Amino acid sequence: MHWMEIQILPPISGKDYPPNPQHPRTWNDFLDWFVTEEACHAYLERLRWPQGFVCPACSIMAPAYRASRTRLMCRHCRHQTSITAGTIFDKTRTPLRVWFAAAWYLTNQKQGVNALGFLLFALADRLRRLLRRRTR
Repeated sequence: MHWMEIQILPPISGKDYPPNPQHPRTWNDFLDWFVTEEACHAYLERLRWPQGFVCPACSIMAPAYRASRTRLMCRHCRHQTSITAGTIFDKTRTPLRVWFAAAWYLTNQKQGVNALGFLLFALADRLRRLLRRRTR
C-alpha cells in the first residue's frame, strides 16, 4: 500500500478516548469539582506532580513549603515556583476557574458552539497563542 492511500479516521469519543474518572464528565460535575480557585490550584498541582512535588531546580522530590497560596518553595535548595509556572496558565490574570470552564466547555461540545461558545472564543484564542509561543 502506498503511503498516500492511507486514510486517517477521526477519533471516536468513548472508544478512542475512554472516559477518564479523573476529569469531570458533566457541567454539574465540573461545578462540584471546581467550587473555588483553591480547588483549581489543588487539581493542577495533582496533575503536575502526581507522585508529590519535585523541585524544578534541584529535582529533589520532597514536600514543598507553601510560601503562599500558589507559590511553593523547595525545602532543600529554597527555589520558589508557582503551581502555574511552565504551564499555559503562567502569568495569566484570568482565574483558573474561568480557564478550566472554557477548556471543559470547548472539549465537551458535540454539536458545535452556541453563543456562549462564541464568547469563550477569546479565551480559546489566548490559549492557542500561548501554546504557539511555548512551542517556539
